[in-house]
Amino acid sequence: MTDLMMLVTHFGATVLLAPFSLLVAAWLWRAVGWREALLWCGCVAGVGIVTGLAKIYLQLCGLHLHGVHSPSGHTAFSAIAYGGFTVIAMSGSRSLRANLFRVGIALWVLLIGYSRVVVEAHSPNEVIVGLVIGGASVAVFAALYRGRVRPPYLLAGSILLAVALVALLVIPDQVFTLENWLHRIAHQLVPYRGSLCPAPPVTAA
Repeated sequence: MTDLMMLVTHFGATVLLAPFSLLVAAWLWRAVGWREALLWCGCVAGVGIVTGLAKIYLQLCGLHLHGVHSPSGHTAFSAIAYGGFTVIAMSGSRSLRANLFRVGIALWVLLIGYSRVVVEAHSPNEVIVGLVIGGASVAVFAALYRGRVRPPYLLAGSILLAVALVALLVIPDQVFTLENWLHRIAHQLVPYRGSLCPAPPVTAA
Protein backbone atom coordinates (compact mmCIF):
# COMPACT_ATOMS: atom_id res chain seq x y z
CA MET A 1 0.00 0.00 0.00
CA THR A 2 2.77 2.40 0.96
CA ASP A 3 4.71 1.65 -2.23
CA LEU A 4 1.60 2.39 -4.31
CA MET A 5 1.00 5.65 -2.48
CA MET A 6 4.66 6.58 -2.98
CA LEU A 7 4.08 6.21 -6.71
CA VAL A 8 0.85 8.22 -6.57
CA THR A 9 2.43 11.03 -4.56
CA HIS A 10 5.03 11.65 -7.29
CA PHE A 11 2.21 12.77 -9.61
CA GLY A 12 1.87 15.88 -7.43
CA ALA A 13 5.56 16.75 -7.63
CA THR A 14 6.69 20.12 -8.92
CA VAL A 15 9.19 18.50 -11.29
CA LEU A 16 6.24 16.88 -13.06
CA LEU A 17 3.49 19.49 -12.81
CA ALA A 18 5.64 22.53 -13.60
CA PRO A 19 6.49 21.42 -17.18
CA PHE A 20 2.92 20.17 -17.62
CA SER A 21 1.61 23.60 -16.59
CA LEU A 22 4.01 25.30 -18.99
CA LEU A 23 2.76 23.09 -21.83
CA VAL A 24 -0.82 24.06 -20.98
CA ALA A 25 0.15 27.75 -20.91
CA ALA A 26 1.85 27.47 -24.30
CA TRP A 27 -1.20 25.75 -25.80
CA LEU A 28 -3.55 28.37 -24.36
CA TRP A 29 -1.43 31.20 -25.77
CA ARG A 30 -1.39 29.63 -29.22
CA ALA A 31 -4.91 28.21 -29.49
CA VAL A 32 -7.11 30.31 -27.19
CA GLY A 33 -5.50 33.66 -26.45
CA TRP A 34 -2.92 35.47 -24.39
CA ARG A 35 -5.44 36.55 -21.73
CA GLU A 36 -6.39 32.96 -20.92
CA ALA A 37 -2.72 31.95 -20.91
CA LEU A 38 -1.87 34.72 -18.44
CA LEU A 39 -4.90 33.80 -16.31
CA TRP A 40 -3.65 30.22 -16.16
CA CYS A 41 -0.12 31.30 -15.27
CA GLY A 42 -1.43 33.66 -12.62
CA CYS A 43 -3.55 30.98 -10.96
CA VAL A 44 -0.75 28.42 -10.99
CA ALA A 45 1.80 30.95 -9.73
CA GLY A 46 -0.66 32.12 -7.08
CA VAL A 47 -0.85 28.61 -5.65
CA GLY A 48 2.94 28.38 -5.56
CA ILE A 49 3.36 31.79 -3.92
CA VAL A 50 0.66 31.31 -1.27
CA THR A 51 1.81 27.80 -0.39
CA GLY A 52 5.49 28.77 -0.35
CA LEU A 53 4.94 31.84 1.83
CA ALA A 54 2.79 29.84 4.23
CA LYS A 55 5.46 27.16 4.55
CA ILE A 56 8.22 29.72 5.12
CA TYR A 57 6.22 31.73 7.66
CA LEU A 58 5.05 28.74 9.69
CA GLN A 59 8.54 27.27 9.80
CA LEU A 60 10.22 30.58 10.61
CA CYS A 61 7.85 31.29 13.48
CA GLY A 62 7.65 27.68 14.67
CA LEU A 63 3.87 27.75 14.47
CA HIS A 64 1.55 24.75 14.45
CA LEU A 65 -1.92 26.09 13.73
CA HIS A 66 -4.39 23.29 14.34
CA GLY A 67 -1.80 20.73 13.34
CA VAL A 68 -0.66 22.70 10.29
CA HIS A 69 3.07 23.41 10.10
CA SER A 70 3.60 22.98 6.36
CA PRO A 71 0.64 23.08 3.92
CA SER A 72 0.80 20.31 1.34
CA GLY A 73 2.27 21.76 -1.84
CA HIS A 74 1.75 18.49 -3.71
CA THR A 75 -1.97 18.66 -2.98
CA ALA A 76 -2.33 22.35 -3.80
CA PHE A 77 -0.36 22.09 -7.05
CA SER A 78 -2.26 18.94 -8.07
CA ALA A 79 -5.58 20.70 -7.53
CA ILE A 80 -4.76 23.64 -9.82
CA ALA A 81 -2.84 21.61 -12.43
CA TYR A 82 -5.29 18.75 -12.85
CA GLY A 83 -8.39 20.70 -11.86
CA GLY A 84 -7.53 23.72 -13.99
CA PHE A 85 -6.77 21.54 -16.99
CA THR A 86 -10.16 19.88 -16.52
CA VAL A 87 -11.81 23.32 -16.70
CA ILE A 88 -10.07 23.87 -20.03
CA ALA A 89 -10.65 20.39 -21.44
CA MET A 90 -14.34 20.25 -20.46
CA SER A 91 -15.14 23.92 -20.94
CA GLY A 92 -18.85 24.44 -21.59
CA SER A 93 -19.66 20.72 -21.64
CA ARG A 94 -22.39 19.30 -19.41
CA SER A 95 -22.37 15.82 -20.90
CA LEU A 96 -22.21 12.67 -18.79
CA ARG A 97 -18.70 12.00 -20.09
CA ALA A 98 -17.53 15.46 -19.06
CA ASN A 99 -19.05 15.13 -15.59
CA LEU A 100 -17.50 11.71 -15.10
CA PHE A 101 -14.14 13.17 -16.16
CA ARG A 102 -14.54 15.95 -13.57
CA VAL A 103 -15.40 13.48 -10.84
CA GLY A 104 -12.47 11.27 -11.81
CA ILE A 105 -10.02 14.18 -11.64
CA ALA A 106 -11.41 15.29 -8.27
CA LEU A 107 -10.92 11.77 -6.90
CA TRP A 108 -7.40 11.69 -8.35
CA VAL A 109 -6.46 14.92 -6.58
CA LEU A 110 -7.94 13.59 -3.32
CA LEU A 111 -5.90 10.39 -3.77
CA ILE A 112 -2.71 12.41 -4.17
CA GLY A 113 -3.60 14.28 -0.99
CA TYR A 114 -4.28 11.01 0.81
CA SER A 115 -0.92 9.66 -0.38
CA ARG A 116 0.84 12.55 1.36
CA VAL A 117 -0.62 11.36 4.66
CA VAL A 118 0.19 7.69 4.01
CA VAL A 119 3.85 8.43 3.22
CA GLU A 120 3.92 10.60 6.38
CA ALA A 121 4.86 13.76 4.50
CA HIS A 122 1.91 15.75 5.88
CA SER A 123 -0.86 15.64 8.44
CA PRO A 124 -4.49 15.42 7.31
CA ASN A 125 -5.01 19.09 8.19
CA GLU A 126 -2.01 20.12 6.09
CA VAL A 127 -3.50 18.24 3.14
CA ILE A 128 -6.84 19.98 3.69
CA VAL A 129 -5.13 23.38 3.66
CA GLY A 130 -3.41 22.42 0.40
CA LEU A 131 -6.78 21.44 -1.06
CA VAL A 132 -8.28 24.76 -0.01
CA ILE A 133 -5.44 26.75 -1.61
CA GLY A 134 -5.52 24.77 -4.84
CA GLY A 135 -9.31 24.56 -4.92
CA ALA A 136 -9.66 28.32 -4.48
CA SER A 137 -7.34 28.88 -7.43
CA VAL A 138 -9.34 26.44 -9.57
CA ALA A 139 -12.54 28.30 -8.63
CA VAL A 140 -11.01 31.63 -9.70
CA PHE A 141 -9.76 30.14 -12.96
CA ALA A 142 -13.13 28.52 -13.73
CA ALA A 143 -14.98 31.78 -13.02
CA LEU A 144 -12.76 33.89 -15.29
CA TYR A 145 -11.90 31.44 -18.08
CA ARG A 146 -13.77 32.18 -21.31
CA GLY A 147 -12.11 29.81 -23.75
CA ARG A 148 -14.21 27.33 -25.70
CA VAL A 149 -11.50 25.59 -27.71
CA ARG A 150 -10.77 22.21 -26.21
CA PRO A 151 -7.23 20.83 -26.19
CA PRO A 152 -6.35 17.33 -27.38
CA TYR A 153 -6.54 16.11 -23.79
CA LEU A 154 -5.67 12.53 -24.73
CA LEU A 155 -2.40 13.84 -26.16
CA ALA A 156 -1.89 15.98 -23.06
CA GLY A 157 -2.46 12.94 -20.86
CA SER A 158 0.10 10.99 -22.86
CA ILE A 159 2.63 13.81 -22.43
CA LEU A 160 1.93 13.93 -18.69
CA LEU A 161 2.43 10.18 -18.38
CA ALA A 162 5.67 10.36 -20.37
CA VAL A 163 7.01 13.15 -18.16
CA ALA A 164 5.99 11.17 -15.07
CA LEU A 165 7.83 8.06 -16.25
CA VAL A 166 10.96 10.08 -17.02
CA ALA A 167 10.74 11.78 -13.63
CA LEU A 168 10.29 8.49 -11.78
CA LEU A 169 13.02 6.63 -13.64
CA VAL A 170 15.66 9.31 -14.13
CA ILE A 171 15.37 11.98 -11.45
CA PRO A 172 16.33 11.07 -7.86
CA ASP A 173 13.73 11.41 -5.12
CA GLN A 174 15.45 14.44 -3.59
CA VAL A 175 14.54 16.56 -6.62
CA PHE A 176 10.82 15.94 -6.21
CA THR A 177 10.46 18.59 -3.52
CA LEU A 178 11.26 22.26 -3.08
CA GLU A 179 11.16 21.96 0.70
CA ASN A 180 14.94 22.31 1.07
CA TRP A 181 14.89 25.65 -0.76
CA LEU A 182 12.05 26.91 1.41
CA HIS A 183 13.94 25.80 4.52
CA ARG A 184 16.94 27.82 3.38
CA ILE A 185 14.82 30.92 2.84
CA ALA A 186 13.27 30.55 6.29
CA HIS A 187 16.76 30.17 7.76
CA GLN A 188 17.89 33.39 6.05
CA LEU A 189 14.95 35.21 7.63
CA VAL A 190 15.76 34.11 11.20
CA PRO A 191 17.37 37.50 12.09
CA TYR A 192 14.01 39.15 11.30
CA ARG A 193 11.91 36.69 13.28
CA GLY A 194 11.15 39.20 16.01
CA SER A 195 9.47 41.62 13.60
CA LEU A 196 7.80 39.00 11.38
CA CYS A 197 6.41 36.57 13.93
CA PRO A 198 3.75 37.13 16.58
CA ALA A 199 4.98 37.63 20.11
CA PRO A 200 4.55 34.61 22.40
CA PRO A 201 1.67 34.95 24.86
CA VAL A 202 2.56 36.36 28.24
CA THR A 203 1.79 33.93 31.02
CA ALA A 204 0.51 35.25 34.33
CA ALA A 205 2.89 34.99 37.23
